[in-house]
Amino acid sequence: MHKVTVRRLSAGGGAAWPAVRELCCRSGNNGDPILVERWELFSRIWIEPYEKLLPEWSYAAESGARVVGYLTGCPDSRRFYRAKAWRMTLPLLLAIAWGRYRHVAGAGAFAKQALGLRPGVESYFSRPLRRDLTLGYPAHLHINIDVAHRGRGVGRRLIDSYFADLRDQGVPGVHIFCGAGPVPFYRKQGFQVLESADIRGLMTLAMGVRL
Repeated sequence: MHKVTVRRLSAGGGAAWPAVRELCCRSGNNGDPILVERWELFSRIWIEPYEKLLPEWSYAAESGARVVGYLTGCPDSRRFYRAKAWRMTLPLLLAIAWGRYRHVAGAGAFAKQALGLRPGVESYFSRPLRRDLTLGYPAHLHINIDVAHRGRGVGRRLIDSYFADLRDQGVPGVHIFCGAGPVPFYRKQGFQVLESADIRGLMTLAMGVRL
């Protein structure tokens, strides 16, 4: 097996970005693949904004020429979400309205949330917690690892690279939202549970780590 290396991506990431999109779809169902017919929409929602808006804050773990893990993130979530709304979400909403994803599961739910007709994850948490995330934990991340490389320290190396670059920029902390499954992994990376909420019958945790 090839040695795994971690590198910071860029706008000209070559073959890495399509591979990141594929891995996202192969692991987007709580670590398992999502339906193939959802791949295009799913990657537009979860990968394209990071690729187009802040590619330098994404990282790929590669074994030979193969991407076996990735991390997407940003140092200032509020600023990122504002840019994402106009430059990425609006065009995607128009594509959905024109029927491009008419028969794709999840398109309607995404549109409702983007239009404010369905509450987003943050709205389920207390106002003090949301304020604390903005001020003390402004960065966030998403991470996925290929099933054959889980438990081998790949996730730790991706997070270490990301944290080091955030510290260089003076970013005070990072937050995530997750279910109960990934909590042991994130605790090992220094995250602590800040608050929990029941979101449509599923327990969701807000976790944060100070840098």
